[in-house]
Amino acid sequence: MLRFAPVGDIEIAYADDGPRAAPAVLMGHCFCADRRFWDPHLAACEGFRAIRFDTRGHGQSGRSEGPYSLTQLAADVVSLMDHLQLPETHYVGVSMGGMIGQTLAIEHPNRLLSLTLLNTTPKYSEAQRDLWRERANAVLAEGIEPIHSDLMRRWFTDEALAADLAGAQYIAEVVREFDRRSFASVTAAMCELDTVDCLTAITVPTLVVAAPDDPGVPREVSEMLADRIPDASLHWLQPARHLASLEHPDVFNKLLRAHLTACSHRS
Repeated sequence: MLRFAPVGDIEIAYADDGPRAAPAVLMGHCFCADRRFWDPHLAACEGFRAIRFDTRGHGQSGRSEGPYSLTQLAADVVSLMDHLQLPETHYVGVSMGGMIGQTLAIEHPNRLLSLTLLNTTPKYSEAQRDLWRERANAVLAEGIEPIHSDLMRRWFTDEALAADLAGAQYIAEVVREFDRRSFASVTAAMCELDTVDCLTAITVPTLVVAAPDDPGVPREVSEMLADRIPDASLHWLQPARHLASLEHPDVFNKLLRAHLTACSHRS
């Protein structure tokens, strides 16, 4: 059942599954998607309270005037936690959701029990920033359709697209419907990302999951992310590109389940 939480000037849409007294797992989706990204991964959260939310500007959540910032998007998550009366939570984030997760761990360290970072980066290169800004300008002018195929090829292997994988079908649909103003507002937030010098301050146990052939997050960046976070482990999903868990849901579910279970025993 879809619910809404007042968060400053908007409402955040969320789905809340599992025992209310169980440890909570907040799940942050990738850019242009929504809470449904996590549907194939709910099995990993059995016995936990899984809370999937739509980030500001996405899905059924509010779309305020942009540009947005990562501090703002992380504060939305904290406000959602306060609304749900959750002092602490496990957090799982993919791509943009992982950028928000890093920001949460750095700016609100006492609110996290653990962190899972899936196909995400601590910083964009200047070339990547320029590319995203070019995309945002193109989308504002012409909509998403002209870059839709390019995004899909960056996010999925040719084999996954040819097989019409369920995860690829979902992403193709949700991206095609994405609001062009939100595209530009969220792009601005992602382009400000730079947590590299702060990663050593992340103290919660962290699972880093990446794909060695991810065109958006080079292998060495994933290795650096895991190396700089003191209590982190790195696992690869392959063959895959940027949305690797949707190509390998069962493998990712096992990794996430083991991480959540181990962290819950530690706490």
